[in-house]
Order: sequence, then C-alpha cells, then structure tokens
Amino acid sequence: MQKPNISRAIPKQRYKFGAYIIVVLGEIESNDEISYEYLLAAIKDGHNTPEVYITCEKASAEDSSLGTHIVRVFAQKLGQESGNIIDQSNSWASREAFITYALSGFQQMLQLQDEQPVPLS
Repeated sequence: MQKPNISRAIPKQRYKFGAYIIVVLGEIESNDEISYEYLLAAIKDGHNTPEVYITCEKASAEDSSLGTHIVRVFAQKLGQESGNIIDQSNSWASREAFITYALSGFQQMLQLQDEQPVPLS
C-alpha cells in the first residue's frame, strides 16, 4: 500500500474504536511533496502497521478554489492504495472538525457502525 511518507510527527490524540486504535498525528514533517496538516491512522489490535490512513492536507494555491484543505484516504483493502481524495473544504482547517469527519469515515470503512470512538489518555 502506498502510504504517507512521514519522517516526523507528534501524536496528539488516541481513540479506541472497536478493534482499532486511531492515532491522531500533528506537526507532521514529510518526505512527500504534500503539506500534511493532520493524519489519522487506524491500527488493528495486535498489529503494528496501520490499515487505513486519512490525511488532511493543505491545498496548493492553484488547487484551493474548492477549499483550503484536502482529505485523502489510503487503504489497501478498500482499493484506495494511491490516496484517493474524498473531500476538499475550508472546514478541515479545524482539527476537531477534521477528527470528527475522519472518525465517521473510519466507522464506515471499517464497518464499526455499532461502535463509538472512546478517547484514550
């Protein structure tokens, strides 16, 4: 699976969501040519590698007509290996708004309809 090429990031929050731990990363430095604002990674219990990434990226000036931030999904098992753009909006500049949106996406993609994310300390 192609995935974000992160060289450094700071974990900001974690959630228990069904059989997954969702890690919210910020202050991201990347080897990609992408300017990541936030990134959420879903790691299944007992595994070390995320199965799904949802990223919030700053849109370039020429791509910002639809919004300042792009949401992209990387998920091999869902056929989204190359990072499909799923939304673009000014709303995702807010970390809390993006996290709420991304957790809803994880709920759908990972079939967690009967589960609720629980913040971990």
